[in-house]
Amino acid sequence: MSDTNYITFIDNAGRTIFGEVAEENDSSIAVKNPVMIMVNQQQNGQMAVQLFPLFFQEFVVPENDSRDNFFTYSKTSVAIGSNFNIEPRIVEQYKKIINPTLVPATGDNNNINAGSAEEPEVIKLFDDE
Repeated sequence: MSDTNYITFIDNAGRTIFGEVAEENDSSIAVKNPVMIMVNQQQNGQMAVQLFPLFFQEFVVPENDSRDNFFTYSKTSVAIGSNFNIEPRIVEQYKKIINPTLVPATGDNNNINAGSAEEPEVIKLFDDE
């Protein structure tokens, strides 16, 4: 995948969380730009996987040209996943979310996506045969 240390865990609210390990010690783990992994069944019976930021970077005032946010979790209140690697397409989707392309609210860029009903990319968990 890369040299980045990613983590997947279930938090105390039952959400599946994925993110980059920023700092870890015996009692807690700090996660950089965590996202929730949501799996929903579509009308056609297939499963759709979507990632939602826990906190949108657009709400963060940039410091040193960074909008990163960090959340610290107590290891006693989460179930940390182990002995598996996350699907690379999830990592790619995560990277797109944490590195958003911000569009100015003025000028011709206002209408770039006007009328566009683009669906997010769906990652198939199981191939139809």
